[in-house]
Amino acid sequence: MRRILLVGSRKLRTVAVVALGVGALVIPAPAALADPTAAPPRADAYVEVWCRAPDGTVAAYERVDAHSVDQGNKDVQVEHFGLHHDGWLCQIGPFA
Repeated sequence: MRRILLVGSRKLRTVAVVALGVGALVIPAPAALADPTAAPPRADAYVEVWCRAPDGTVAAYERVDAHSVDQGNKDVQVEHFGLHHDGWLCQIGPFA
């Protein structure tokens, strides 16, 4: 009799663990699939890195924190990106 109860509790424990695991995956899913907010892409001060591709198209490549340019030598990193990618010309701010 005791053995029958032990098997039943194992099944109950297994079902409970599986239910918790499924719940942990299903409950946050709507938030992950929701549309992004209409807020601007960055709320802090930022600058844009613009690049000219080898085919001549010009586009904003990335937005970076303004402090990373002043304190983190981001401008040097942008120059190095251009050196390692033939035909690409990148700079801080749009092309004139």
